[in-house]
Formats: sequence, C-alpha cells, structure tokens
Amino acid sequence: MFSYSAECMGTVFLFQVDDNISEDELSRFCDGAMDVLRDADETFSLYKPESEISQLNAGAASWDSASSVQRKIRADATDWKAITGGFFDSVSPDGTYDPSGLVKSWAARNGAQYLEANGVRQFTLNAGGDIYLSQDLTSPLLNKVGLSNLRSVADAAAGSNMVLDLAGSKFRAVATSGRSERGEHIWRAADSSDYIQATVVAKDLVVADIWATALISGGAEALKLFVETVSSADAVALVTAADMSFVATTGFATVLATV
Repeated sequence: MFSYSAECMGTVFLFQVDDNISEDELSRFCDGAMDVLRDADETFSLYKPESEISQLNAGAASWDSASSVQRKIRADATDWKAITGGFFDSVSPDGTYDPSGLVKSWAARNGAQYLEANGVRQFTLNAGGDIYLSQDLTSPLLNKVGLSNLRSVADAAAGSNMVLDLAGSKFRAVATSGRSERGEHIWRAADSSDYIQATVVAKDLVVADIWATALISGGAEALKLFVETVSSADAVALVTAADMSFVATTGFATVLATV
C-alpha cells in the first residue's frame, strides 16, 4: 500500500493507493494531483490577500473580468443554494462571499480525477475527512470507510461509530460534517440545532459534501428536503441528533459493513 499526504487549504489530503504502479510514478502523479489542489487554493483562498477571490471581495477586481473558473464556482454555489433550499449558502451571515464549502470538495474531486486520467485505478483520497473512492476500486480494505464517533482525531478516545463497505457500490464518496473536529463552523439556520453530525454517501464527492453541510445547517427541515428530492440511488444519509440518536435515510443500511 502506497500512502502520500500533503497539506493544502488548511487541512491534510491523504492518498492511499493499492495499484501495480511504481512508487516513483505514484509520487509524481500525487504531486500532480496536489498541484491541482494548490492551484484551486491560490484562486479561492480567502486567507490569501492576493487570491482572485480576495481581490473580488475587496473590490480590487471586477466580476466582469473574473476568470471562467471563478464564475463557474459562483454559478454552481448559486445552484446549490437553490437545490438545498438555502441551507447551503456561499454568502456568510456577515455578507462575505465564501464558497469554501464547495471549493474543497470540487478541487479534491478534480485532483482525484487527475490520478484516474493518468491510469491510477485503485486509490482513495481523504480530503480532510471527506473520502473519494476511485471509480474502479476493488481493494476490500480501501472500500471500507469508518465514521467518526464524534470525537476529534486528536482525542485519545477517538474511533469509529460504524464502518461502511462500498465494495461493488456505485457510491464513490463519503462526506461528514459536524463539530467534532472544527467546532461550530457551519452557519446554521435559525432553530436548526437538531443534528451534531451528518454523513452523506453519494456517487459524487461534491454532492456528498454539500448535502452533509446542508443537513447540519438546516437540521430536520433539510433532512426532509433531502429525502424528498434526492434519490436513494444517488445518495443516502445518516444524521446524529444532540441526544446521540441516529436517523438514517432509506438505503443507508445497504452500505454498512457486516461484522
């Protein structure tokens, strides 16, 4: 098993590869995937005053001359706000345009697809806790994904509540949102403190990540919308309430690993 990790966007990206490719080649391919991520960070980081998005937010640059990728992300963020009933929003409560909740998973997916385009077929990418599984992944080990027990990985009592097994499944992404790692970092709608953790398993990493965020932001109302509008063939969800009870959508049980 080949492992490669690097920091970007304020988090760690971990590639695990079980493929018949030399380590030198895999290192080079992973370097290339990280270049994709770093390029996105240079464009979209709100912590870099020179980034395009910082310049746009400061009024030092005009949206009329913004890059095509910047305009695409803005359009996608607008679409996702509509799809999630406003529970995913790229505009913060103070009025700052901040598409970070979309950019990380979008960039991670692009980085993973860079590996696939270069012939790497058996790998996972852990993007700060959100998981991309390669389309052709057959490794029994890499197809298993553990779900956090609501403790930070820095906690001695950290571990998994349950394990998913996505072998043979069309679901290729797992995203979890909550407060165990970063505290209350998601903008919540009024009276939507229903859930403290949400996991979405989907065909697509962006879909999984956006909906996991929306479920924390919107609580029970967002879960109702998810159930009504998202096919269980495309995504399933598990939420943890403040009393530590679980609510799972139809189909979630099918991705649980057997013990």
